[in-house]
Amino acid sequence: MESAVADLIDNSISARAGSVEIFTEWRNADPVLAIIDDGYGMTPTEVQKAMQLGTIGPDNERSENDLGRFGMGLKTASFSQCKKLTLISRADSNDDWYGIRWDLDLVERENQWLAQIIKPAECELYLKDVGFEYSKGTAVIWNTFDRALDLTAASAERAYDRRVSALVDHLALTFHRFIRGREGTKKLTLRLNKRLIKGMDPFATRPETSRQASTLLSDETLRLGHCSIKIKAYLLPHPSSMTHSFAQRVSLNGEHHAGQGLYIYRAGRLISSGSWYRLARASEANKLARVQVDFDNNADHLWRIDVRKSRVDLPASLREQLRRVIIQCSKKSSTTFTRRAKMPSLDIEPVWQRVYDRDKEQVHYVLNRSHSALAVMLQSITCGQTRSALVSIIETALPLALIKNDVSATNIKLDQDSEDLFGQGQKLAESLFKAGIDLEIIFNALVHDSNIGLTREQAEKIINKIEVR
Repeated sequence: MESAVADLIDNSISARAGSVEIFTEWRNADPVLAIIDDGYGMTPTEVQKAMQLGTIGPDNERSENDLGRFGMGLKTASFSQCKKLTLISRADSNDDWYGIRWDLDLVERENQWLAQIIKPAECELYLKDVGFEYSKGTAVIWNTFDRALDLTAASAERAYDRRVSALVDHLALTFHRFIRGREGTKKLTLRLNKRLIKGMDPFATRPETSRQASTLLSDETLRLGHCSIKIKAYLLPHPSSMTHSFAQRVSLNGEHHAGQGLYIYRAGRLISSGSWYRLARASEANKLARVQVDFDNNADHLWRIDVRKSRVDLPASLREQLRRVIIQCSKKSSTTFTRRAKMPSLDIEPVWQRVYDRDKEQVHYVLNRSHSALAVMLQSITCGQTRSALVSIIETALPLALIKNDVSATNIKLDQDSEDLFGQGQKLAESLFKAGIDLEIIFNALVHDSNIGLTREQAEKIINKIEVR
């Protein structure tokens, strides 16, 4: 469903739409889904042409903002989901609405490719039913779903809702540059059932205030014949410097591992993401590396785009040049983890220190014995042997295997990853204060370890509350 709806939104963008509304209702196992836009609209002749198969070939010259490819997207995308396709449009608000419907059940019964012309009054009823509110534009309406429904599911309605939810995620990524506003194109407002779809930020270029943005590692333009290919390589910030909400905008469900790889765009529209195309290996070390590849629609012949515009083949002449960029990006991503201690960070006074043994290529974690709050607490243990034994048992028993399993699990969330960082920081501060730790030391502990993740303003608010008491 995601690819099919995205294909229709391509048509809306090509028609210079500023707003696209997606309307859907379950309607007692007979769903309706409509894609509505306020674009140029079409004349009756253009509607008829749009409902023909393959009217514009892939080799036809297109405007640089045309996201179409084969002239079949409207029909193939729609019939991949439903049996009844209705197209209604007008280019002038003074004209009548004009519509045509394909009904595959009718085609089968009559054994002929018969399309039905919809009268203007009936068109208005269809538009009212799906909440069309523009004076001109286009509505594509799907009825009689077949392939989009999972009738084997325990609850077909719940399964359909999951598909709609996946659709929102897909559109938020696929059209993120149009939602944000792309140079030379109209900014796109995208909604589903009146709820705004916010664009993702896969390259972490727009972090929250006072948070670290990604690093641009390279920016170059390559030539393939008469076509230009633009390549940008990014290194995402270390996960410890991202808030939970920002990580969700950068990667679906905050899973950076699944989001690593090439992001290939055709005329600003994302075609493919989350794969290295066998130029590198997906790994934990590479999960902060992302490469943006842009080409215009005049380079389609080089990429062998499939009819769904969801898969491409890398041009052979581009692979080695991309490999060079990817190797550089991968090394930087790996270094972020293997040499974390040598990188500038917020961790002026971390609780845990990461120790990397270059010879053995092993990592282990030790308590930072010079941490001001820890030092005070350890000094309160008068017996040196007891103090050393306590630190050793904590460091030795660090449950790395369990942490790894929990981080990998998709259905659970680590407490430290929750959005209530302020509440956790408040509890920590109160515990330290009750243990007799100085307020200045507590403040430093809250702001100088990125795993705690509080800003100076948040820490000051907590300290002020404790002082008032």
